[in-house]
Amino acid sequence: MARIKTKKIILIACLILLTSFQVRSFAREIAVGKGTTYPSITEALQVSNEGDTIVVKNGVYKENIVINKSVQLIGENQPIIDGNYRGDVVRIEADKAVIRGFTIIKSGSDLLKDESGIKLVNSEGVTVEGNMLEDVIIGVYLFSSPGNTIRNNTSFGRADYTTEETNGNGVHLWKSPNNTIEGNNIRKHRDGIYVEFSPGNLIRDNHCERNVRYGLHYMYSDNNTFEGNTFERNGTGSALMYSKNIILKKNTFKNNLGPNGFGMLLKSLSDSVVEENMIVNNTVGIFMDEANRNILTNNIFLRNGWAIDLFSSSSDNALYANNFLDNVYQVMTDTDRTTNRFFKDSTGNYWSDYKGYNGYDLNGDGIGDIPYKPVKLLSYLMKRYPDLTVFLESPGLKALEFAERVLPVLNPVELNDPYPLMNPVQMEEDSK
Repeated sequence: MARIKTKKIILIACLILLTSFQVRSFAREIAVGKGTTYPSITEALQVSNEGDTIVVKNGVYKENIVINKSVQLIGENQPIIDGNYRGDVVRIEADKAVIRGFTIIKSGSDLLKDESGIKLVNSEGVTVEGNMLEDVIIGVYLFSSPGNTIRNNTSFGRADYTTEETNGNGVHLWKSPNNTIEGNNIRKHRDGIYVEFSPGNLIRDNHCERNVRYGLHYMYSDNNTFEGNTFERNGTGSALMYSKNIILKKNTFKNNLGPNGFGMLLKSLSDSVVEENMIVNNTVGIFMDEANRNILTNNIFLRNGWAIDLFSSSSDNALYANNFLDNVYQVMTDTDRTTNRFFKDSTGNYWSDYKGYNGYDLNGDGIGDIPYKPVKLLSYLMKRYPDLTVFLESPGLKALEFAERVLPVLNPVELNDPYPLMNPVQMEEDSK
């Protein structure tokens, strides 16, 4: 009896191996282009089977294609798919499909239909890699599509000749969790990367530049990681809102200037970690409104107008071991009392102007002997009375600034750093 069972197991195993071999052996490579059987990508897709590879030769293909099978669509020498300003140029409605190596141009412009260069609909395990998207209203759109990889693509929007309201986003996630978005270059869209109702994504090593509204726009999405991205010269570097348990690590937010020129806008963001970021030359480095219980550590704030704009609605945030270097104002707030802390245990922050405000370290332990007040009287007054900003360089305000240095008691704000560091924190970037 045992011998019969063993024979059955061996037979079943052989059948499984044979079936697997047959499936692999039936997978084909289909060529598309001049001199082949199939002059259009759509024709090749119609005759293809699951697992086939479709290799598209260099050329211009004026068609809107739909991938509804698990096939690999590979471009040879960057062929062009031209959507002729109608609908989605490429629409993917299958799991485990691949599209790689194309130039995709001229999507439709109907934002109510989210017309895109590449759109994934209810698809999982798809790879979109190494494509150039140009003259598209939305670059890559993920609709209810989890577990995909969007890698090393370039997307150029229509910011040069459309308004913000009629331009779409570079990479757009809607109810699409657990994706990897990495190594993409996104320019001249409304938002570079837009994420909504999409938890658990890894977004890293992307470059978002000259997008009209936000480099990164992010809402109602918990447990996401943003690492190694660069957001520069956007209307606002990033806006992270109504979410929790976010990791923002080793990103660069620079040269986001203008009336909304925030490096990071944190609105109703809680229980998150902002760590090892470079925040350089923004109008405001980080704007915090209803941001609670977040940790900000080992960041560099360099040459911003205001390093941090901290609203009274934000509470219980811990900021420590950061370098605040040559900002016009270090911290701005609209309240004289706060539960936010600029230290942890006995570690404060490095403030480049601490010594200029009578700071000293007599015992040589590397920690200043008197607390540092990061909110200067002028900054506090300008927050409460914004019209004072026009007098920023006036002799009267300069005299008030000097008076505060001589008599710090003039400043009503209780927020302080009791352990200011005498030397900058050594960051990983410093050693490169």
